[in-house]
Amino acid sequence: MASQLHEMMRPANPDLSDPAMPSNASASPIRSPGVCRSAPERHAEPNCTNLRDSWDQFYLRSGRSWGGITRDIPELPCGSRVLELGCGSGKTLRGMVGRGWRIVAIDVSPGALRLSRSIKENLFFTFDKRGDIGNPSSKELHGDLEFIAADGRHLPFRDEAFDAVFAFHVVGHLVRPQRSVMAGEIIRVTRKGGMVFFRGFSFDDLRAGGEEIEEGTFIRGDGTVTHYFTEDEVLDLFKPLLNISVDIVRWSMRVGGLDLIRSEMRAAFRKE
Repeated sequence: MASQLHEMMRPANPDLSDPAMPSNASASPIRSPGVCRSAPERHAEPNCTNLRDSWDQFYLRSGRSWGGITRDIPELPCGSRVLELGCGSGKTLRGMVGRGWRIVAIDVSPGALRLSRSIKENLFFTFDKRGDIGNPSSKELHGDLEFIAADGRHLPFRDEAFDAVFAFHVVGHLVRPQRSVMAGEIIRVTRKGGMVFFRGFSFDDLRAGGEEIEEGTFIRGDGTVTHYFTEDEVLDLFKPLLNISVDIVRWSMRVGGLDLIRSEMRAAFRKE
């Protein structure tokens, strides 16, 4: 996939811009993967360095405690070019491998990338032996998997580079202005006719609460931020796209003898 990946990348530009600046503007400078510069201290926006450090600390503490596998992955044709935005510890990647996709996984956190990279060979070996996910019996069916250190607010890819973008629990870890910037980048790199799959916690999730830094957005002691979405917020975030579906999925979790609700917003969009 190396040559194909090179073709998908935007050319580097030494004039590095504020990562909070929308990169779909006509004169927007380009940022190389993994290169960050602090954003101005407006809107209490976390800059790239803060994000990287906060999430590195998170993964250092938690490792794969948020592991497992995401099994309810939407279907796409074999050979699809797929971007996984914020690969974390590899939970969603585990559900993608074996479908014959050409996957590029990015994360701002080097710690997250180390965790995800470490599962790559084991995943392919496991599927070779078992063949139970997508029934991959050959290398061709595995597809490709590449990792890049990059900030999702300023993606290093050319316009319309991907057939689909998966943004699972990543957009919600930014404050409002930067959520819009990331959504704009997602839309930019999705081809016409391509799909965007979004997931984020819903407003009634059990973890919604704490130090509120803007409506529905909370910051924890480790510096990580989480926004809890309403349906209207998700639709507005991706309003240039055609909405295919938006649902709230709820399940019960027993905490301290009480049955509490986890709540996730799921949406699918197509770029017309």
